[in-house]
Amino acid sequence: MMALLSPMTKKAPDPMSQQAAERRNLLLIGVALLTGALGAPLIAAAQAAPSDGARKINLSGRQRMLIQRAGKFVCLAHRSPQPQPLLTAAEKTLKLHQRTEVGLRAGDTELGLEPETNALVLKTLTQAQSAFQPYGEVIRKAIDDRAVTPSHVEKIADLNGPALIAMDSAVSVIERVYKSDELPERLAMLINIAGRQRMFIQKMVLHLCLYRSTQRSESRQELFRTMNRFNVSLNILKSVTAVAVPDKKREPLILALSAAQHNWDALRAYMSTATRTRRVQSHEGMLDVDRRAEDLLTKINEIVLLYEGAAG
Repeated sequence: MMALLSPMTKKAPDPMSQQAAERRNLLLIGVALLTGALGAPLIAAAQAAPSDGARKINLSGRQRMLIQRAGKFVCLAHRSPQPQPLLTAAEKTLKLHQRTEVGLRAGDTELGLEPETNALVLKTLTQAQSAFQPYGEVIRKAIDDRAVTPSHVEKIADLNGPALIAMDSAVSVIERVYKSDELPERLAMLINIAGRQRMFIQKMVLHLCLYRSTQRSESRQELFRTMNRFNVSLNILKSVTAVAVPDKKREPLILALSAAQHNWDALRAYMSTATRTRRVQSHEGMLDVDRRAEDLLTKINEIVLLYEGAAG
C-alpha cells in the first residue's frame, strides 16, 4: 500500500512520477507473488492459529472499504434533494464497521470470527480504531443532524485518509500473523489484494464526490491514483491466480475476474469521461456513477469470498 503509507512532504510531488512509481511498486509485488520470493516479513510476530485466518484477513480488509463507504454516503447526501436514504445507508455502514471491529477482537460467531489472542494484532486494531474515531464522529454527527453541511464534507476529506492508513496497517499485520502452511503466503496476499479492491471502488466514488463538492485538486489526483492502483491490482490478481490457486478452485476465480474486468473497463471509461465533463455536476450523475461502482463491488466481493474458500 505504497501510496497510503507514503509520508507527507512540503514539496508538491510530480503526479506522473508518482503514478509511475506506484505502477512499478505494484508490479514488483505481482512478480514477487508469482515467484514466491516475497522476502522477509516486515513484522516479526509469532504466527497465530490459522483456523480463521482467511476470514480475519477478509473482514479486517472489509473495514477499509466500510471507512470509505460511510464517507461516500455522507458526501452523496450533500446537495441531495433527499439526503435521508443516503444517511440511513451511512448509518448501516457505520454499524457494520462497529460490529466487525468488536468481532475482530472478541469474536463473533455469526461473522465467523474467533476471539483474537495475538497481542500485536490487538495493538494494531486499537490503533486503527483510535484513528477512525474522529472520522466516525463526523459521520455520526451528519447522521444525527439529518443533514450534511460543507463542514461535514471538508472534515471527511481531511480525516478519511488517516483512518484508512491505520486500518490498512492492521490488515497487513493480520495477513502476516495468520499466513501458515494451511494459509500459504501467496493466497493470504491474494485475499488482501482482492479485499483492497473493494476499498478502491468506494474510494474512487468518494473522491469523485469530494472533488465535485469541494473542488480540491488533491481529491481529483487521488481519484486517478486510485483508478490506476485498482487497474494494476486487477492485473496482478489475474496473473497470480493462475499459479497460486489450487486447480479445482481456479476456474471459478478466472471467470469471476474476467467478469469484473468487463465491469471495470466500463466504469473506468465512464469515470474518466465524467471528470472531463459536467456529467457529475448533477446529483443524478453522481448516483449513476455510484450504481455502476456498486455493480463492480458486488463482483469483487464474490471474488474475495472465492479466494477465502480456496484457503479452506
